[in-house]
Amino acid sequence: MKGAREVTITYVCDNCGYSSKPPTQTVKQSTEEELANTPQIKVVGDKEAKLNSLPTTKIECPKCGHAEAFWWFLQTRSGDEPPTQFYRCVKCSHTWRSYS
Repeated sequence: MKGAREVTITYVCDNCGYSSKPPTQTVKQSTEEELANTPQIKVVGDKEAKLNSLPTTKIECPKCGHAEAFWWFLQTRSGDEPPTQFYRCVKCSHTWRSYS
């Protein structure tokens, strides 16, 4: 690495302030210029990014009127409250919620 420099890492506990001495690790730190010139790694391809494993249901999207949406539940309030159901339109990706 051309402009890399060695940096020593010391771990410090946020609660008690204990630090690891001697330093536990030395690493090479890249410059922003080196990182900008690094080729991007594609983890998920374009075709795979369009796949969705969420279930679908027949419901009208309030934004575009399409009649199908993905749905899922999420506990957004305390545990003794019912979960919130979210919907995402299959066509326009508009997301909305339904409070049960």
